[in-house]
Amino acid sequence: MASQIIKIGNKSLDYYKGLLIRADEKLHEQIAENIVKNLNPGSKILDLGCGQGALSLRLQDLGYKLLAVDVNKNDFEATDVPYEVCDFNSSHQVQNFLKSHNEEFDCVLGIEVIEHLENPWEYIRMLKSLVKEDGLIVLSTPNITSWYHRVVFLMTGLFPTFVDPDEIGHINPISEWEIKVIASKLHLKVISALPAGTLPYIWLNSSPAKTLLNLLFLPLFPFMKGNLTGWCKLFLLKKV
Repeated sequence: MASQIIKIGNKSLDYYKGLLIRADEKLHEQIAENIVKNLNPGSKILDLGCGQGALSLRLQDLGYKLLAVDVNKNDFEATDVPYEVCDFNSSHQVQNFLKSHNEEFDCVLGIEVIEHLENPWEYIRMLKSLVKEDGLIVLSTPNITSWYHRVVFLMTGLFPTFVDPDEIGHINPISEWEIKVIASKLHLKVISALPAGTLPYIWLNSSPAKTLLNLLFLPLFPFMKGNLTGWCKLFLLKKV
């Protein structure tokens, strides 16, 4: 199989053809499934913030034309995938990149990026400028309405993974409501908003405290609205 899971202590590291997947378990597979449902093979896809290139390579293997982009070329290992460097902290590089690729792509991916940014509106506006008319924008971000995020917020006033910005760089928790507001104002159609990644209703975690927390709050789940499962939220937006 192309994908494998290697366990180190209590943590699982997921790989695709030897490339590290910097996303929650199964998220890349779910992204690929949704792209196959909505986009014909041969379509041109931009993977913006590609990391080592695991998702880019997976989609190229499915017959799509990829351009992978990130700030650090030394980190990119999918050598068969076209790659460009762009530092999105540099306004000069960003403007050059946007001019070079204006409305070029059938699909633009922003996977696990938006929660790292100061301005989600400008980010989605930038993605829109890169995709063709009727093209797709695919976003993912931590699901702050999952049962686990709700429970931790109830007890601590903070969302998990949005505690120490210097640890993993998460500074902006994004809800489905906010994505839908942004999409509406920017004339994007929300095709779907799906729970993604791996967070079931019953989470037998390696931490006894987290497992106990799950079991204590399990009776409240029928009274909660929205997507309770999925560590991430996956959005498909269409430029109209």
